[in-house]
Amino acid sequence: LFACWITPALDRALIRPFFAQFPDAELFVVGGAVRDALLGRTGKRDLDLVVRGVAGSTLERFLKMRGRVHYVGRTFGVWKFEARGDAGAEVDIALPRTEVPMKTGGYRDVLVKSRADLPIADDLGRRDFTINAMAWSLKDGRLVDPWKGMADLSARRIRAVRNPEERFREDYTRILRALRFAVELDATIVPGTWQALKKNAKQLAPLS
Repeated sequence: LFACWITPALDRALIRPFFAQFPDAELFVVGGAVRDALLGRTGKRDLDLVVRGVAGSTLERFLKMRGRVHYVGRTFGVWKFEARGDAGAEVDIALPRTEVPMKTGGYRDVLVKSRADLPIADDLGRRDFTINAMAWSLKDGRLVDPWKGMADLSARRIRAVRNPEERFREDYTRILRALRFAVELDATIVPGTWQALKKNAKQLAPLS
């Protein structure tokens, strides 16, 4: 599914060595990359990966042996990784994480808590919309879809994960994302998400 996104250099530097060194661990493509690949939008190359079963310090040492690494610390909990021989093709790598909103509604104004053994479904449960809350296992080619994102993608529906009021209050810019996805995908925002969007739309003004 991701053959045209995962370059030979990335495969040699990261994917194959990862499973050779950590055979019991898991590596997932997550978020928008899964959505776009399922839609056949393979021209994009924004890969977000989640690693389960490897401690953060161990993962960082592994990555530094295989390319350039920059850790985007407390706020994001993400390693920016560029494989040797793959100049300019950066991927984001993270442990499964939850996010505690700081209750301002500002873009990504959250406290990130990462945990190597956190179930991938818990990581997906913090995301904005069901179509962005899917993961693809690079270990066994399995789609992880606890929030029925594939069904919504097929039906061209935009639906918030879990409680739409909470999802928008965590980050009011998600209102704009919902509208953008609806236009880009010729999709319908489902009633509950639409009502929460309208209710919170006024909160965008203080952020502008």
